[in-house]
Amino acid sequence: MPSAVKDIGRRTGRPEPIEGRFSEITRLLKLSDLEKEILILSYVKARTCFDWPVRIDDHEKPLYYAMALDRSYAEVSTTMTANGRLRKFGLLDDDWDFNWRVLDGYMDGSDSEALERRFYRKCEEEDVLPWKFFGDLAAKDGAVIKEMVKAARGKCNILLYGAPGTGKTSFARTLAKELGLVAFEVRQGDEDGKNMKSEARMVGIQVCNEQEDAEESLMIVDEADELLRGRSGGFSIFGFPVGGGKSTEKGVMNSILDEMRIPAIWISNAAADSMDESVRRRFDYSVCFEKMNSAQRASIWRNLVKKHRLGRLVPEDRIEEYASKYETSAGGISIVLANVKRMAPRPDRVDELIATLMKPHCKLMGIKGGNGFLPAKGYSLDGLNIKGKLGLDKVVGAVRNYLDAGFNASSEDKPRMNILMFGPPGTGKTEFVKYLGRELDRKVLVVKGSDILSKWVGGSEQNIAAAFRTAESERAILFFDEVDGLVQSRKNATASWQVSQVNELLQQMENFDGVMIAATNFCKNLDPAIMRRFTFKLEFDYLDDEGKRTFFERMFRTTLSEDELAELNALRNLAPGDFRTVRQEQFYLADAVTNLDRIAALKEECALKKDGDQSSRIGFAA
Repeated sequence: MPSAVKDIGRRTGRPEPIEGRFSEITRLLKLSDLEKEILILSYVKARTCFDWPVRIDDHEKPLYYAMALDRSYAEVSTTMTANGRLRKFGLLDDDWDFNWRVLDGYMDGSDSEALERRFYRKCEEEDVLPWKFFGDLAAKDGAVIKEMVKAARGKCNILLYGAPGTGKTSFARTLAKELGLVAFEVRQGDEDGKNMKSEARMVGIQVCNEQEDAEESLMIVDEADELLRGRSGGFSIFGFPVGGGKSTEKGVMNSILDEMRIPAIWISNAAADSMDESVRRRFDYSVCFEKMNSAQRASIWRNLVKKHRLGRLVPEDRIEEYASKYETSAGGISIVLANVKRMAPRPDRVDELIATLMKPHCKLMGIKGGNGFLPAKGYSLDGLNIKGKLGLDKVVGAVRNYLDAGFNASSEDKPRMNILMFGPPGTGKTEFVKYLGRELDRKVLVVKGSDILSKWVGGSEQNIAAAFRTAESERAILFFDEVDGLVQSRKNATASWQVSQVNELLQQMENFDGVMIAATNFCKNLDPAIMRRFTFKLEFDYLDDEGKRTFFERMFRTTLSEDELAELNALRNLAPGDFRTVRQEQFYLADAVTNLDRIAALKEECALKKDGDQSSRIGFAA
């Protein structure tokens, strides 16, 4: 058979030592002599006109392999089973034919790279971050993982999953160095940028698992989303059958995880629920990486500034501002600071340069940059029409007292600080939250229904819990805008997820050590249990006559005559948002605008409320 391989090389005009390539495959995958002979025969059949003399069924092929090689049928059929190395590593496909998808480029000599490096590579240690860089993650989860890997002295599957750009890969590389292990990364793509197919990556996992020392190595499988989803759609993946038949992806991954002999870190940006349960339960430990809060981003800014020796250009007092303003990942921060270092700006240009570099990055990544959650100019508590005896100044004082007492203050009946604001659109609810954040010097974490609702079962509940955790870790005011979309009365629910969503919010409100505020235009739709959990319930109504005058004179910086005031007071259903809308509309008309023009424009705003849908007005957000 080796002579036949040499003959192929001569006839195809290729000088490459094909026999040497087969020897390399044999060495790397530890093939037996019979396995090597079967592989060569499958290759010869694929590259020449040689084929089986008659049409045969697939299950009869091992018999013809045995006849061609002058081997016994028993040993050949045993060697070609699903659990044999030829099919396990995808060298033969499920029809017992040579699998070009795995070895294409290597056998024809167009890829001169060492065979194993086609599938996995040793990690470079230059960019590995120090262990302390990861703070609480290193101290808590990291400590458990280190102890677990050391105790296992071999097989140990760890899953790092969650939001992209949160440092999962960096953590895995640093973990390997901290453990004193050599890190090998299973390749994701070729040098030309083409992504590797799942089957080729699976072969890489198996090859690395077979080839490297179990006590001295750590495998890193990055971007493992597709591998871990566990689809069971029934198509075959080259040579990984389960139970002797054609396997599904779920079965393939279960087999791979079960057969691991070296510790492995699996990294995925997918939600936990998108992975099959049978795949998930095979992990020895898992860590969920959620979207970073401002404190974590500040730590990354601080460490990268130190790494790039930019302390002179990026002082400590600016780091907190950048961390709060730019909600980007560690990778984004690293790219910007690396460019700042290369461009070496004057100290007085650093702010401008960072803003210039961050703006397109945030736009590209779909990140909201900058702090736009500030009250409108001219806004104050004066003039708002709040029903009930409790004024907004009293509420501001109560929230300040709560924060002064500490987020972790405890008592037998610790009062919560949950506030509900309800009333027509534009009456100042969202503006009050902005005002509160500014007055108390607290970040406001704004959450809308679109941020919470998920297509995955249980995903919305996880997002609700994550919002509360983020607000608590950042000591931020948590603001649920248009909360009615999340917590409508459970008696009207038509699906189980609508009930579980409300239950999750109830539980989080009960245990939250922070300030939670919810706004709605439709108070009557809320679940009664939610209503009971609000410390203060504030009804925002349309402005009374005193409020109309206050907002008119403050927003337009003018005074009203008695006749003009009478005309203004005749308008019904005026809200603070109407004044802002008119001010923006008439901004560029300058001195040509009179008070009567403004009153006429306000009258048009009132008319729209009678004729149109109030839930979608532009002006002060609800």
